[in-house]
Amino acid sequence: MRLVELANLKIQEVLKPGDSCIDATAGNGHDSLFLAKQVSPNGKVYAIDVQEIALANTAQKLAAHGYSNLLSTFHGSHSQIDKFLGSKEEVCLMAAMFNLGYLPGGNRQLVTSPDSTTTALAKTYKIIRPGGIISVLCYRGHQGGTEESNAVLEICQKKKWQIEKIPGNDRDHSPLLILITKARMD
Repeated sequence: MRLVELANLKIQEVLKPGDSCIDATAGNGHDSLFLAKQVSPNGKVYAIDVQEIALANTAQKLAAHGYSNLLSTFHGSHSQIDKFLGSKEEVCLMAAMFNLGYLPGGNRQLVTSPDSTTTALAKTYKIIRPGGIISVLCYRGHQGGTEESNAVLEICQKKKWQIEKIPGNDRDHSPLLILITKARMD
């Protein structure tokens, strides 16, 4: 099973109609569409990306499937999630998806970074509901990808978050899926 499919299965276990969720790296909108299908008909999908083309692709994909009413997009870094969504009291997410690296088919020079990603994860964890999940798909095959996945693992360890780590295969540069489940008592 592909790591994306595994991430989707894990998120389906917790995400229900009416929930709020975030696609922290909107890309081409595949995760946003998956999330919209889970929270429909009256849930909320927030999508963030540094590239306007990614947000346009995401909005177009959701519109084509009839989910425009569930989508709110934000242009900027995922590290600004608190600026876009506010505090825990204002929004409470059940799931978040991060696909790290660069926009497929886009500018490969624009990539997520260890600093912005770990900042985004710490802020996201604060607004995830207990029992919620954060899916982080780390692509380690590009320059800086391994350092970023290591930074994700380090913050998880430092914060003592409950994680499941699933490698794509046993090569050092294969993708790595990290599933962070927020403990019920956090």
